[in-house]
Amino acid sequence: MARHMHEEGNAMVDVVLGSEGQVAQVSLKSSTGYDDLDSTALAAARKVQCTAQGHALAGTHVLLPVTFRLH
Repeated sequence: MARHMHEEGNAMVDVVLGSEGQVAQVSLKSSTGYDDLDSTALAAARKVQCTAQGHALAGTHVLLPVTFRLH
């Protein structure tokens, strides 16, 4: 649908990590201007898994840029 409507944009997603690097929480910091693209960005961010050797990750915030461009 986004392709049909020629929707593009950049979203910034705040990802909060749990103790094992799993995603504990996601929130939209800046919107693409399109609800469907924002929802897709949040869904993608929920699939992130991080690792850090010797470091506790619980509560770590990561800003994840998500860009949607038509080709």
